[in-house]
Amino acid sequence: MPKVVQGQIYKVSIDYKLISIKRKNRLEFYYLSPRFVREFRKYLDSGLFVRFISDNKRFRIKHHLASRVIAFEKIVGNRYHRKINYFDQNIAKQTILESIDKYDYRLFLDLELTLQHAIGVKEEIIQIGAILVDRNNNIIWEYNEFLKPTKIEQVSKRTLKFLKISADSINNGISYRTFYEDMKEIISKYHPCIIIWGESDKYALVNSYNINNVAPIFQDDDFINMQEVFKRYFNFNYELGLFTCAKLLNIECGKQKHDAYEDALITREVFIKFYQMAKGELELDFMSALKSLGVNC
Repeated sequence: MPKVVQGQIYKVSIDYKLISIKRKNRLEFYYLSPRFVREFRKYLDSGLFVRFISDNKRFRIKHHLASRVIAFEKIVGNRYHRKINYFDQNIAKQTILESIDKYDYRLFLDLELTLQHAIGVKEEIIQIGAILVDRNNNIIWEYNEFLKPTKIEQVSKRTLKFLKISADSINNGISYRTFYEDMKEIISKYHPCIIIWGESDKYALVNSYNINNVAPIFQDDDFINMQEVFKRYFNFNYELGLFTCAKLLNIECGKQKHDAYEDALITREVFIKFYQMAKGELELDFMSALKSLGVNC
């Protein structure tokens, strides 16, 4: 059963993976995952006050028995006799909503790639699904196309089997240049945020620019990774799959087919439910649903 821990940091290990807190005249040790180290190391120091949720289970690390930090709620310090909030989960939630609300349009995007797994071969985009909506969630534009690879001459049988498509679907697809120009026109006209699930599609786009020797059409700051948004907003440290999240939100989605357009649709449905919860328009105990999966959160 997770517990709430609060107190003053006594010491931080050199690699920031372990912090100790003095409670009832004894030291308690807590382990930070790599994500928390990356996110909070600039704040963590002796003397700071912290509040976080911890797992009750303990394991041995660096000659100490430690519990795992599940989520930070507050990190507070003092400088020149002034209280400084280095991190506050409630403020973090508001920041997430502000990062979404500054855009008038949202582009839900999903990609499918080749699975060549050959030495020296870069995987290429072979399907794109995209849905552009306005602030009121009205659909402005939809895109569902197969792409012919630029460098790969023959897509592997493994790719076709995984995506459950025929070679003709790809051979009859549009060129990367057509996709590039189509997308460039939409981005230039509407300037949307790009809503994805996970980081892989963003990296795939970057690779595609290099493969096709073209300039980027998406700005890195315009991407909103909903997988990360859920983790930060609901304050848990678990890699949640798109369709698993959809089912937790009571969205009918069946089994994932790895179809780019369908995944873009599901990403949109997940976003709608998230936004309604964040705005107080939908009552749904997401954390209880997540715990039903056996996730410590």
